[in-house]
Amino acid sequence: MPEKNRFSSEQSEKHADALVVALDFDQLVEEAVRGSDSAFTLLWRNFQPRMVRYLAMFTNEPEDLCSEVWIKIATSIKSFQGDSNAFKGWIYTIARNAATDLARKKQRSGISVELNESDWIGENSTMVEVMDLVKRLPQEYAEIIMLRVVADLDASEVAEIVGKTQGNVRVLTHRGLKQLNEMLVKGGEGR
Repeated sequence: MPEKNRFSSEQSEKHADALVVALDFDQLVEEAVRGSDSAFTLLWRNFQPRMVRYLAMFTNEPEDLCSEVWIKIATSIKSFQGDSNAFKGWIYTIARNAATDLARKKQRSGISVELNESDWIGENSTMVEVMDLVKRLPQEYAEIIMLRVVADLDASEVAEIVGKTQGNVRVLTHRGLKQLNEMLVKGGEGR
């Protein structure tokens, strides 16, 4: 049964990607800004799975945080100005800010979050293992790798989100991937 759900989820994600590609992405963003629920839904279907994977770097409950992010996006989308590339940067900036706020809240309350053994079991165990290794990287490397690889943003978009130059983003991506590769070769031993 879980295999069927995963297949349906993968099909749904591919279907959403195909719909977004079939439509002019800039036009879709414009329609969502003008208040089109169907355009917003297509954008959500396209970006939500990648955003959940990105937010998993910050919390064991990325779906909850992602829901909060999409509520913020929905309530402020009418004030968005820019093209589709700016839109991707804008939504991931909102996600990053929400993750930062969550981390501050947890730090103030003294809550510590770690992966549980049960997180390793199930259909997404490979993703959880990779995420665990990425979490072991220095924060600067981990965030940039998640934005570049999981969120599928280019160096200029990531640079704008994290406040670094494109060259610095490329260097940090290279160093982070190199360190991640070394961790994989050593069997997952971190830092």
